Amino acid sequence: MPSEADGPSVPRAEANEVFDSLRRIVRHLRLAANASESAAGMSTAQLFVLSRLAEAKATSIRELAVRTMTDPSSVSVVVAKLEARGLVERTPDATDRRRALLSLTAAGKKLLAKAPELPQVRLLEAVEALPTARRRAIVSALSDLVTALGAEAAEPQFFFEDEPSRSRGSKTSSARKR
Repeated sequence: MPSEADGPSVPRAEANEVFDSLRRIVRHLRLAANASESAAGMSTAQLFVLSRLAEAKATSIRELAVRTMTDPSSVSVVVAKLEARGLVERTPDATDRRRALLSLTAAGKKLLAKAPELPQVRLLEAVEALPTARRRAIVSALSDLVTALGAEAAEPQFFFEDEPSRSRGSKTSSARKR
């Protein structure tokens, strides 16, 4: 039986490769996000929402969540920030007045036209460019890893977007204020 002095076991060596790959991906995304945020003056999550709205108006937060591949509560927070900046607007749907359409304003279009390539878009393109079997293998392996970590209940949120505070009186939000 090999000793620890002989080097890592095969599973440990594979785990090291997984760690290195994840670290490279996260670092690449973080650096690209920082560059995008510096250039555009807003988070990459906000830019990603703008880019998805540039494709077509959204009929709901839920639809936009599907297009951004994240949960509706995260999208709602980002859309509210974009509305406050005058980059996104809600207009009544002509076919169903109970619904509001989400769309870019002229200012949103102008800002997006000057924005650099987004790391989320690059990641999406890279995943879509993989052969189907490789993509499915990654989906399966990552799903297994999420389950093994016990992270199934965690809502998928935008990369590097701050967590919305749950309540004003919580320890988390009061700790942030300090």
